[in-house]
Amino acid sequence: MNFGVLAFQAVPESPRPQSSGQSTAPASPDSGAAPPSSFGLFAPMLIVIPFILIMLWQGRSQQKKQEANISALKKGDRVLTQSGLVGRLAAIEGRYAKLELPPSGTKITVLRSSLLGRDTETETSSSEASADKADKAEKAKSS
Repeated sequence: MNFGVLAFQAVPESPRPQSSGQSTAPASPDSGAAPPSSFGLFAPMLIVIPFILIMLWQGRSQQKKQEANISALKKGDRVLTQSGLVGRLAAIEGRYAKLELPPSGTKITVLRSSLLGRDTETETSSSEASADKADKAEKAKSS
């Protein structure tokens, strides 16, 4: 089967050794295949470079948005951290933020960059309300 038909690039056949000690003259540069094109090296870069630039641009815009969210926070706001902690913001000092966690009032210090932003009261209050309803229903069933 001839696989040359399926090839994307024409590859010259390998030289075969000649018998009876005849010397072969080196092939002249203008006899045969054309020199390789440099476009083959630049084509992958033309595809990869725009993707890299897009990813860098998106990362920068997300970083600016995150910084705007953190700078808009003030003392007493209910905030959410990347680890899932929800608490009241006690202070922001340089790289660190101090949070007060509810029911016990425990104060913790976290990195400022770990703050996601302000937590919306309505989402948490609705989930707390549904949890309270479930607890009341269980207590009613058990009594």
